[in-house]
Amino acid sequence: MQETTNPKTLYDKIFDEHVVRTEKDGTSTLYIDRHLVHEVTSAQAFEGLRLAGRKLWRNTSIVATADHNTPTTGWEKGMDGITDPIAHLQVSTLDKNLAENGCAAYFPFLSRGQGVIHVMGPEEGAILPGMTVVCGDSHTSTHGACAAIAFGIGTSEVEHVMATQTLLTKKMKNMLVKVDGKLKPGVFGKDLALAVIGKIGTAAGTGYAIEFAGSAIRELSMEGRMTLCNMAIEAGARCGIVAVDEKTIEYMKGRPLAPEGKQWDHAVEYWKTLHSDE
Repeated sequence: MQETTNPKTLYDKIFDEHVVRTEKDGTSTLYIDRHLVHEVTSAQAFEGLRLAGRKLWRNTSIVATADHNTPTTGWEKGMDGITDPIAHLQVSTLDKNLAENGCAAYFPFLSRGQGVIHVMGPEEGAILPGMTVVCGDSHTSTHGACAAIAFGIGTSEVEHVMATQTLLTKKMKNMLVKVDGKLKPGVFGKDLALAVIGKIGTAAGTGYAIEFAGSAIRELSMEGRMTLCNMAIEAGARCGIVAVDEKTIEYMKGRPLAPEGKQWDHAVEYWKTLHSDE
């Protein structure tokens, strides 16, 4: 194996591949691959674009669903089942905005793929290893389980990504959380997350991207890893991330938005490089 002369963490590898420009103060213009959109933080962003006379820079980056303000009962009534007037307006506005602007995939209220956006993304293959991913929701860190840099942004930043396909941000510091050993029956991703937070505290991850590694992490299912990365936020971090292994690749295979054929082969070859150097 060729010796690595400039070793990098997984976070550094993905971040550096997406930097468009870095200013003297360390502020980077970061290219965004996937923009997850839901009904709560997108309406003002779409309106801002309209008022400024701008269009989406790359609508194929957007995968959207109705999420936060949809009911779990009353589905037989269709849209009338959303009884809260503000929630109803948000969901119907999302329908209107996506119809007008287009996107890579949209899962409206009551459709087959509609649901929690952090679950929908990986299930549909919208989140792939090596991506930069943003969404107007702090727990976007969930998608770090797919070996992606994923974090939440504010509504003004949602508009900025829509208009430019980039985000102004500063590079985070790196933190490795390594958990070795075999998990006992009934111990899952959330238990690991709570144990780590109990040890390091709820603010220890401030300013950091946390990479979760070790045999106990590799033993987790992809769903368990998603839970762990989701809860990196509760340790104060902005994102969590897990390196690619065979479990990651097997999970991605055959997903609706995942690559196929020769593109799949090329993707897997690249994905296998997505780990921190020794």
